[in-house]
Parts: sequence; C-alpha cells; structure tokens
Amino acid sequence: MVNKAQIQGIIRLKVWITLGVLVPVSILWGWQAGFASVIGGTVAILGSLIYARAAFQLPYGPPEVLMKLHYLGEALKMAFTLVAFAAIFVFHHKVVWPALFFGYAAAASAFWFGLLIKFKDKK
Repeated sequence: MVNKAQIQGIIRLKVWITLGVLVPVSILWGWQAGFASVIGGTVAILGSLIYARAAFQLPYGPPEVLMKLHYLGEALKMAFTLVAFAAIFVFHHKVVWPALFFGYAAAASAFWFGLLIKFKDKK
C-alpha cells in the first residue's frame, strides 16, 4: 500500500533542506554559490517528483508490476538528473559546481532522514 503522507513528507523535507542549505552557503561562499545550491536541490526535488509519479501509479498490484514501476521511476529519475546536470553544464557557465553538488546531495539525503521520520496524514 502506498503511504502518500510519507512520500509527500520526504519531498517537503527535500524542499526544507534545500532552503536551509541556501543561507549558510550564501553566507560562506556568496550568493552565486547559494543560487547554485538551490539549483542542485531543485534537481533532486524534481527527480523525486518524477520518481513518485512513475513508481506509485498503482496502490496495489502484482509484485512484478509494482517492481517494474519502481524500476521505471528510478530510470526516469536518473535520466532526468543526468540531462539536468548536462544542461546546467552547457548553459550555465558560471555555476559554482561544489555548491551545486552540495545542494543536490543535501536534498537527496532527505530520503535517508525520511526513513527515520513517520509522516502522518493531515486530517
């Protein structure tokens, strides 16, 4: 069964981590680095939205079908991430690469923190 509160909670956590990283990165390395960290976090957030849309199409179903949907979601997320980073590399020449990857990694870590948190439905 799909727990939508957990999925939405992890994506919200990615947004909060991305915004939380913005301030210290901007203070330490400047606004361009802060902007780059937000771009990296946004890539992670959009990748997760793509994964969730593809992987959780069915709340119930045969295990083979559910597994194929998760593989599809992961493949789409990976393809999006590679294309997004390639586009940033080609079109944004002045991006601060360490901050970009730090923002991405920080937002992506929300999944692991999300395993420790029980998100509940709002009723």
